[in-house]
Amino acid sequence: MENIVIIGSGFSALATFLKFKKYNPIVITATHRPYPNLQIRNRRILNTNKIFSNKAKSSGTLLYNLKNKTKLHDRLSVGGNSNIWGGFINISSTNREAINQFKKIGISFDKLIQKHNGYLSNNNNIRQLRDLNNKILDTSNFLKNFIPGFVETIEFKNQLIKINYFSNNYKMESLIASKLFLGISFPQLIDLLYRSKILTQNFRLTLSEFEHKFIINNQNSITIKSDNDLIIKYDFIRAFKHFFGLQKSIDKFSFAVPIYIDQIFSKNKIFLKLDFNFKDKIINQNTSHKFGQSIHYCNLYIDEKNINEYLSFFSSNLFGVSAPFVDQKKPGPISNDIIENVWDRF
Repeated sequence: MENIVIIGSGFSALATFLKFKKYNPIVITATHRPYPNLQIRNRRILNTNKIFSNKAKSSGTLLYNLKNKTKLHDRLSVGGNSNIWGGFINISSTNREAINQFKKIGISFDKLIQKHNGYLSNNNNIRQLRDLNNKILDTSNFLKNFIPGFVETIEFKNQLIKINYFSNNYKMESLIASKLFLGISFPQLIDLLYRSKILTQNFRLTLSEFEHKFIINNQNSITIKSDNDLIIKYDFIRAFKHFFGLQKSIDKFSFAVPIYIDQIFSKNKIFLKLDFNFKDKIINQNTSHKFGQSIHYCNLYIDEKNINEYLSFFSSNLFGVSAPFVDQKKPGPISNDIIENVWDRF
């Protein structure tokens, strides 16, 4: 019988859990709790919080030197970035079985109807993931049965993988997996590979994302006509909610504020190049432009190798499911690409 372990508790971890639910996968995730006995440091530059969200810190082994307001997101919390996201998904090609599995646990796929929920899109396949309380999906409300712990290293033993983690009892403990799935943020992923001696020298890291911007206007309809752009329009109150991280529904209230925000994803891709200094344990931004405004950056390369190919050299039972392992095909939400990666690849 498979002994499946998932590291992480964000959206990719939930998708993986539902895919392999019949095997009773084990989920291990860091929490808000500090881990004082570990050699990790707080990284304020990577902290990602919003006013109404639970506060979480970025703690890790490697430090970052970023330029021009580039943002890499890291939350040591149950639920990860789903604590603060907008919950959007493009269901045009999403696996039907996956959608049904989400619905079975009480997650709905709500259409964007401006008069009803304050959102509009130029793509009729965009939905918002919500729970039974009509809140934007926060995976911490669904991944309840998990092991709290900070994974220090992974080791490969024949066809098995040993996971060494620092538990909430302040002890180092271990798990053995026949298959291990990594559903963690980019900074935590690089930290884990470094501590596990999978990364052992200077290297170049590359990430990509579709260009993304916000435009304020007073039009309640979408006036930009472009097949190359995906647009999600927020009314003023929903834009306020998104910016400040309020995930509760306010759909029963009516607001007549003639201000709107268009979130525009274009087909133009931009790239972030990072150079890792192994000796100094610091990652320096090589490119000069701003990056990481949408949390949709993905498709990690280590030097010239895609991250999935790179990890396959170490174990055929080690897999990645979070955004760094996904090659996003179209601008817009990346949650559908994450589901596709899990459901169609495994």
